Amino acid sequence: MIMKVPRLWCVLVASLVFLAPLLVRGQVPVEEEEATETEEEEEGVVVEEDTEEEVMAEETEENLEVASGGLPGQDETLLFDKYGDVEEPGDHCSRYSPKEVFHTHVHPHLLKTLDEMSHFVESVLSRMEWSLLTLLPHVDHSPVGDLKVEELFPEVRRFMQGTLRDVYDVIRTAWWDLIRIHVRGDVSPARTLAAVSFVREAQERGEARLVAALQELTVTLKAVILNSVLVVRESLKLPNGTKEQEAAQAIDRNLPKVAPNFLGTLMSLILRRGSDPSGYKKIRTDPLRTINPLVEEMYRSLEELVTRGGGSEEELSDYWRNAVSAAHQHLEESPLLEEDYEIIFRNEEYLAELVLELMASF
Repeated sequence: MIMKVPRLWCVLVASLVFLAPLLVRGQVPVEEEEATETEEEEEGVVVEEDTEEEVMAEETEENLEVASGGLPGQDETLLFDKYGDVEEPGDHCSRYSPKEVFHTHVHPHLLKTLDEMSHFVESVLSRMEWSLLTLLPHVDHSPVGDLKVEELFPEVRRFMQGTLRDVYDVIRTAWWDLIRIHVRGDVSPARTLAAVSFVREAQERGEARLVAALQELTVTLKAVILNSVLVVRESLKLPNGTKEQEAAQAIDRNLPKVAPNFLGTLMSLILRRGSDPSGYKKIRTDPLRTINPLVEEMYRSLEELVTRGGGSEEELSDYWRNAVSAAHQHLEESPLLEEDYEIIFRNEEYLAELVLELMASF
């Protein structure tokens, strides 16, 4: 028997999906809102309750307004669940279900991962763009200028943010379909396994797209940084036959004059450490590592159940009970920490190390 809980729980879950990223950043004045409601009750003011659809629309609009104050170029759709919640018939909703798994662990971690990548991309691109505009006037001839800075960075920005948005949509849609199948009662073993398999494949495709996008970003960053080193070297008009080590030292000495910025920091670090990727720390190339293992466990256990001929209503109920328990366990192992990436990536030394690690990994 599938445990049922009041619909209010469903509404609260949907609200948390909208508000969690904003509450973490301290952008929603919760205490003030509660105080206002209390005052109205004390004064005897009768407040009509909004419908669930009206509440959801208002929350979406408010979140969009808050999101618009983020870093330039960030896509606001990453900060809220634009699909709303899947409605269930009657006055109750399923407690042990894919909806609980999604809202408990998958969606919060997916949003956090994409939010971190979004802030990282914008932090790097905005600094590199400004750095190049500062560097170019100091050199006679610039192959960097051939990259058309005014076109390159907006294009890369659109590509990266578009990829993040598309990955979110693909994964969210797959879970949306699984939840709807469960809500409609179409919970035959084969149908459920097919839906879970689709979720698994969607997350795998999403991760592959994120990795490919990071590779594209790395190619651009390498071109900019290495071309900038060449530009500075040519501008110094070093004698023919100058050894590479001497050239590197000469460039490094002059960088504070011509590139006293984030790009200059990256160039200095590369000149001092060398260009051998083996000398740099590598990043992990599985950006969805906080959610993929859970779905893999879900798929394998359900596949085993179907293979041995199981799949009764009671067995499927137990399956979702175990899946919810696993989701809570994963959340305990990978808790959602309160991290403000806008502030974190203001640390240019840390940001530069991440860029070098990215370059060494792809």
